[in-house]
Amino acid sequence: MRVFALFTLPIICTAFAPQANTRRVFMPHKSALVPEANVVNDFNSNISSKIATVLKKADGLVLGRAMRFVNHAPAIVTLKALLSALGSTKFGFDVSPSVLSIAAPAGISVPTWVGYAIPVLVVSQVAAVIRSSLADSDELSQADISAIAVSNFFLSTALTSPSPTNWAIAAVATGYSARNGKGSESPGIMNLSTQITASITSAAAVLGIASKIPSLIPFLAGQGEVTAIVGLFAYLGLVNREGSGTVKKTVNALVIGGALISTISGGALNMNNLISVGSVVTVATTYVAAIAIDKARVALS
Repeated sequence: MRVFALFTLPIICTAFAPQANTRRVFMPHKSALVPEANVVNDFNSNISSKIATVLKKADGLVLGRAMRFVNHAPAIVTLKALLSALGSTKFGFDVSPSVLSIAAPAGISVPTWVGYAIPVLVVSQVAAVIRSSLADSDELSQADISAIAVSNFFLSTALTSPSPTNWAIAAVATGYSARNGKGSESPGIMNLSTQITASITSAAAVLGIASKIPSLIPFLAGQGEVTAIVGLFAYLGLVNREGSGTVKKTVNALVIGGALISTISGGALNMNNLISVGSVVTVATTYVAAIAIDKARVALS
């Protein structure tokens, strides 16, 4: 009996003991985790897309612009060298027209004001490079930039060391684009500087070489009128050359027209000079100038 009580006592105590509150650990169902995972994924995707957008804008606004300036580096560097050689500190606005000194045979005098073509080409080139660099895409092709760089280099050499040889080399180098189908293009901000450069160098080369004829042909030494006539006929060939565009025709008219004005201002129409041998040079200059001016008028109309 005692043994039975020993075995039944724990059972009786358990039956009448108070019920303890047992905590059940709640394990959420797998489907309950999906909304939270989606929120995290959406947040990460949103952050990633915003970062990608910011980087894309940074590429366009910063790196893209920087790379565009690098593309234009040859034009920028050679233009800076040209401006330094000309002593300009205001992007060409302060370039004196006297920097363009075109040698010509005796009896032909190219006026200084023709040199205003140099500031015009510098300013137009600055505008072209800035516009192309800041545009959504490069408006100057690599071929255009190379042509500008070559023009700047050889023009700088000819202006700082003005000799017929340097002007002839510059004329050949700067006329490359014109000889390859771009000489007759309508002038615009993107090509104006190269067209002016090619026109100026061609005129300077023709007149400069003509001025050296007496040193090459001894019996013409001292024959200023003959040399002037030879130079005018050479310039007439330049005026009548096929494929010249509006800019070249205009520059040709300004150069030879300016020479005619200088001749008349020097008293070529005075009665005492009309019966001199120099009157032949005046007539020849008038003839060439009339053709050049008419071609420029037709091109500009």
